[in-house]
Amino acid sequence: MIIGIIGAFDEEVEKFIEIFRLEKQEKDLWDIYTGIYQGKQLIVCRSGIGKVNSGAMTQYMIDHYHVDLIINSGCAGSLLSKVKIMDVILSSYVTYHDFQPARIMEYSVPEQGMVSASTKLIHIAEDALKKLEVNNYYIAPIASGDCFVTDANMRDRIYQATGAYAVDMESASIGHICKLNHIPFLSLRTISDFSDGNEDFEVIAAYKSSQLVKEMIDLL
Repeated sequence: MIIGIIGAFDEEVEKFIEIFRLEKQEKDLWDIYTGIYQGKQLIVCRSGIGKVNSGAMTQYMIDHYHVDLIINSGCAGSLLSKVKIMDVILSSYVTYHDFQPARIMEYSVPEQGMVSASTKLIHIAEDALKKLEVNNYYIAPIASGDCFVTDANMRDRIYQATGAYAVDMESASIGHICKLNHIPFLSLRTISDFSDGNEDFEVIAAYKSSQLVKEMIDLL
């Protein structure tokens, strides 16, 4: 089994590099690390922030490393009050919040813009959460767009338009490319902030996601 893991920035991938003792692939222009863990080949990539970077990385991993599945690990902002900092979101589906007008997604994105994650990977993630005794999680939509959401009014508009519980800048493009290539995917995000420009716990949140993904890999 070849498992692809994508994080956007250093803190979202560095724990994987450390835990799995991965080696950097110097021949790649991308920031890619590989290794073997429990007989599984791991391809861990730092894509850079944003939809273009993460979408391009996803296609590159599929073409050059022939991954069997992709997990997107990292942090995200909450879009509604019940979703608290350090809660975990498992993507039921991913969508974009910056397609304008939104109806464009109906014919430009798979599944009319609501790209469903792998049910099998969601179940494995739930088993990993139970193993770690993490109860504060949701299986819910994640919305992505090329902007930092730091304003409460914008946050509320995104929720009303998409129904997503969390917002980031990569999940939708990763899911979009995976779906086009028939590759199972899941975005697993820990909430780092309330999308309002106030206090942010992205490093701690990113590390929590890494721990959960590690447990998923143990169960795969």
